[in-house]
Amino acid sequence: MRKNKKIRILSCLLGTLLLLAGCGSGLSSEKEDSKYPKMKILLSTTVSEQSNATLTGKLFAREIAEKTGGNIEVVVYSSDQLSGGNMSKGVEMLTQGAIDCAFEPVDVLAVLDSRLLALSLPWTFDSYEEAEECLNSEGGEFIREKLRDKNIETLGFIHNGFRQLTNSKRSVVTPDDIKNMKLRVPGGDVFMEFFKALGADPVSMSFSELFTALQQGTVDGQENGFDLITTNKFYEVQDYITGWNYSYGAFAMAFSSKTWESLNEDTQKLFKETAEKVCRIGCENVVDNEADQRQEVQDYGCELTDLSEDQIMAFKEQLDGYYDRMTTQYGEEACKAFGIEY
Repeated sequence: MRKNKKIRILSCLLGTLLLLAGCGSGLSSEKEDSKYPKMKILLSTTVSEQSNATLTGKLFAREIAEKTGGNIEVVVYSSDQLSGGNMSKGVEMLTQGAIDCAFEPVDVLAVLDSRLLALSLPWTFDSYEEAEECLNSEGGEFIREKLRDKNIETLGFIHNGFRQLTNSKRSVVTPDDIKNMKLRVPGGDVFMEFFKALGADPVSMSFSELFTALQQGTVDGQENGFDLITTNKFYEVQDYITGWNYSYGAFAMAFSSKTWESLNEDTQKLFKETAEKVCRIGCENVVDNEADQRQEVQDYGCELTDLSEDQIMAFKEQLDGYYDRMTTQYGEEACKAFGIEY
């Protein structure tokens, strides 16, 4: 009888230990989850649902949901839905904390500090590798510092692509071909003055309005990278594309400082690490997909003309005084950060 009693006692003790171990495991899991309090983050992009910046935002959302066990929900809104299609309003809402996070073009964020437009000066970078190296060093730090002064925390960058020219009128091979052509640009002197110097008629317009404007003939053409040309189907209403890589563009992954400062240390660390991962993928997507996108527009029937160095030089020769005005306007600090001769 004593032997059976000992067995029962040992069984009870073992059961109690197992129960305690189970409870300990549950407490540990709960503690781990509590690193990331439940919250909803609103993430905005200026571009369409299928554009690379929006897809990168959705990848960020999936990664965060998975790593926080669903505690943090990142909801992605494309085409400036949160600001009624108004790019500048979207930036304002970001600085105020009405939008938590965004993939915003650096040239659009320049509404806060015009010096950021120096990144877009024509023919500054020869390759994506060169541009990426700049954004991962002095150029990226310059952007971070200037945006932090405007209540925005920058976590990373992805390529918006080298900008090409599309239009519905004619093949553009020489400066004469572009004269009097009405072209949509995102705004900013770096774009407006460039096309004016070439004799074109640049018009500032929000990206969300662009397809309709092209379709209705409100503007003759526009300039963007192949990702935006294809995912927004501009090629359906533009017969001619000029490949000239005239300006480099990037998206910044930007958080409202108001939202950022409300996050605990663990959440900030997670967001930074995840942003680094998805931005790397976002950059790779632009580079890897460009050849297929070029083929896509040609298969549709567009005339794609890639300009030679000599042909591009003919456009550069029309820019008398342009670079002097722009570098003086944006200043030595910005030009040095982006590797532009001042």
